[in-house]
Amino acid sequence: MPNPGFLLAEDAALKTRLSTLSVSDDKNAERVPKVFYRWPEGETEKLYPFVTINLLDIQHAKERQHSERDYYYTTDASFSPEQVAEYTQIDYFPNEMVESDLADLAGTDGFISMEQLIPIDLLYQVTTHTRNARHDRQLTALIMRRVFPLRRGFIEIPEDGTIRRCDLLDWRSANVIDQEAGHKKRAFRKVYTVRISSELPQSDFAAVQKVLTVEGELTDNNQPTDVLSYSFSEEF
Repeated sequence: MPNPGFLLAEDAALKTRLSTLSVSDDKNAERVPKVFYRWPEGETEKLYPFVTINLLDIQHAKERQHSERDYYYTTDASFSPEQVAEYTQIDYFPNEMVESDLADLAGTDGFISMEQLIPIDLLYQVTTHTRNARHDRQLTALIMRRVFPLRRGFIEIPEDGTIRRCDLLDWRSANVIDQEAGHKKRAFRKVYTVRISSELPQSDFAAVQKVLTVEGELTDNNQPTDVLSYSFSEEF
């Protein structure tokens, strides 16, 4: 089910990635941990193992910020970058639209534009909770190898058709004696800090039209105006 929107799309993508995990033991060949966006209130120990997701911080990724410029999308194959100053072609709208959606939005005119995108870093805390030390080791191995590898980490965002960076920043152990079990059982916990790259639009898309005619006058300032001065008109 689509989850368009800033944060909603990233949350859903992260939950989808974590929902592929499974562990095994001598009683069950496959246990699939449930994934929650917060601590599962009212749930009992029968839910172990499970995974929780928490959003820690939203940061302006200034090191990825570009100078001010406009972005354009067009369905006109003859459209030339020289026709627009500071031209940059874009084929998605962050967290919401893929290229086919933009084509529908552009309509018969075939042009839409927007101001630059603002780069954002989203910091998440992902925690695995188990009762079993073997399950704890299995989840750690799976996450370090398959979910958040130390190099070339990425995550797909189906809402806009992009593949984002997804980097593991930190790993730590946080085992506790479980209060729900009367302090008689240990809960094995591993905490992962993850960074996902994102973007915020500085403005919404606006419909624009293709330039059909450019008219002007060229003058050589170093010469008398009657020597090198002429009007021109160019059609596209």
